[in-house]
Order: sequence, then C-alpha cells, then structure tokens
Amino acid sequence: MAETFAEVHRRLVVDKEAMRKIIAEVNAEMGFVPNPDATIQKVREMMRAEGIRAEDNIFSCGIIAARDEE
Repeated sequence: MAETFAEVHRRLVVDKEAMRKIIAEVNAEMGFVPNPDATIQKVREMMRAEGIRAEDNIFSCGIIAARDEE
C-alpha cells in the first residue's frame, strides 16, 4: 500500500538525507541546477535590468490579489 502524504512527511522530517536525495532527483528531472554564486543582490540587478521596479510591488500585489479572490 502506498504511503500517505503525512507518513512520507514524518519519515522525511526524520530522514533529512532521504529528503535531500528526493529534492536532488526532482531538480534533475526539471533541469534545475542550483547556482552556488547566486545572491539576492544579483537577482535584484537582473530584475532591474528587465525593467522590474521594486517600488511597484508587483509580486506583493499579486499575492494580495490572490488572497482576496478566495
């Protein structure tokens, strides 16, 4: 019988190495390669280069709007 989500969660909380392995497998399937040199400053610079202005709060506005839809 398959494990329930709660059972898997409890097991993974205890076995962090198993969780790290699963995350690595999922990242590999998605083609995601973590960049150890990534910083929040670099992300902000990239966003500014794309014309995204922090003062517009577009991400926060989207989250708030989604909450209001419920």
